[in-house]
Amino acid sequence: MSGKKKPQKLSRRGFLFGGFRNKEDREQPQSAAKPIAAKEVDLDTLAQANVAYENKRYEEASEKYKEFIKTEPQNADARKRLGHCLYKCEKYIQAKVEFERAIRILGKDNFSYLYLGLLLCRAGAGKKSIPVWRLYFDPENITLQREINLQIALLESDPEASFVDAADMIEKIIEETA
Repeated sequence: MSGKKKPQKLSRRGFLFGGFRNKEDREQPQSAAKPIAAKEVDLDTLAQANVAYENKRYEEASEKYKEFIKTEPQNADARKRLGHCLYKCEKYIQAKVEFERAIRILGKDNFSYLYLGLLLCRAGAGKKSIPVWRLYFDPENITLQREINLQIALLESDPEASFVDAADMIEKIIEETA
């Protein structure tokens, strides 16, 4: 056998339209995608974490994701889910660390920007949430994008505006659009 690779046949149509995939095939920027293990070392732990997360058992899921991340620290989806679990458990400092690590790995991430801004509002550092939310851009979820822009405008224009109220309104829209 020769070591040469056969050239892959690609139609002109496939070449031209290959970048357009079904919406279901693309990762949704609004979600913390289900993490996939790169190694087969800790698949059971990851599966248990995913099941706990999907059943809204955030404390249990956060412990499993922490255990999984020890073996695979560059898994951004696991870090996003861990950050979300920690946010739901009101462990804002740890959640902030995980969202910042996910952003460092991915570069840009709407889910991390959204929840990083929310946790900054809840942790008492509301002024820092405005520049974080400005990085959020989702043309597919107009309702949430509009609410974020509205809350930014209210927070900038009214010195008496409450950051906790802004976070409550945004979370309400997240629940409605989920």
